Amino acid sequence: MVSLARFGNKPVLLVFLRYAGCPWCNLTIHRLTLEYPLLKKQGCEVVAFIQSDEASIQRNIYDRHKTTPPFPIIADPERKIYNLYGVQSSKLAFVKSATKLPSWVHSVKDLDYKQTKIDGDFFLVPALFLVNGKSRKLLTCRYATSFYDDEAFITILEPLLFGDH
Repeated sequence: MVSLARFGNKPVLLVFLRYAGCPWCNLTIHRLTLEYPLLKKQGCEVVAFIQSDEASIQRNIYDRHKTTPPFPIIADPERKIYNLYGVQSSKLAFVKSATKLPSWVHSVKDLDYKQTKIDGDFFLVPALFLVNGKSRKLLTCRYATSFYDDEAFITILEPLLFGDH
């Protein structure tokens, strides 16, 4: 169990992904693992959520990634936390995702992130929320419009770097 209060006044990036066997989500976790030192340098913590159960996360993420993600990945198969943050499904996002296939297929293939069991809502769309750990004040949020967002995670920190918080 992870509590936002545990992070004090640090900003916490909450990353909501689809399911553990999703190639897009595995690529996102890979990218987030690479960008994590930049986020940490800015004082930001990261917590990821997957709508799969713990066994699926272990099998499809921890056992497959060459580098263990340095942030917690929380199983939420009943999507209780997803629902609190309004993370939803979209069939239109599926269509938009299909247009991105050529740009990410090589990365997925090179890293061996094959599609495995769909253990959740296939049409769920990822989302990011930056919150203050102690106050739980929402600093910014971004709901994706496809299953894979290729924008750098560090951009979500812009309100902290350039605005009031």
